[in-house]
Amino acid sequence: MEIKNKQACFSQARNKQACFSQARNKGFTLIEMLVVVGILGIIAVVASNVFFTTLRSSSKTKALTTVKQNGDYALSVMERLIRDSQEVMTNSAGQYCVAVMKKIKVKRLDGTEVEFTCEDEGTTNGRMASNSARLTSSEVKVDSCSFDCESKGQFYPQTITINFTLSQNVVTSRPEEQASVNFTTTVSVRNF
Repeated sequence: MEIKNKQACFSQARNKQACFSQARNKGFTLIEMLVVVGILGIIAVVASNVFFTTLRSSSKTKALTTVKQNGDYALSVMERLIRDSQEVMTNSAGQYCVAVMKKIKVKRLDGTEVEFTCEDEGTTNGRMASNSARLTSSEVKVDSCSFDCESKGQFYPQTITINFTLSQNVVTSRPEEQASVNFTTTVSVRNF
């Protein structure tokens, strides 16, 4: 049927160019196909970039959450125990209420002594401890840590500034898997 239409077109038409244009309009040209493939390629690249960006931000959020939870827990335990203490005592390193200490010891109301320490800071084993019990999990490491103590006199409470930095305990070069958070607070011994 199609062949008859073409033959009829050629026999009746004065202009053979019109018959060829009718025959060509039934399919897609190479240019049209290349444009569609190009557009689909661009859409695929954009969609994959959005997908991988979402995955990367999810990894970063998870790492930051882990570090933040560990730091908040350690800070809350230290704040509570220091606030409810009678006094700052000489620590196991022989220091008493000075700046930039790695250990601080307090005497609680019940007479027990609690010593907070920064151990192996800057290494993968870096941790914060309370009487040798870990305050941070093995998923994080302590990059830097210090306790600053200030005593204004006999009738004023001792003030302790806690400053530490935690980071994810993962060796990776990918920035989306690295997380580091600095924690700082100042606590006064309430029951002096």
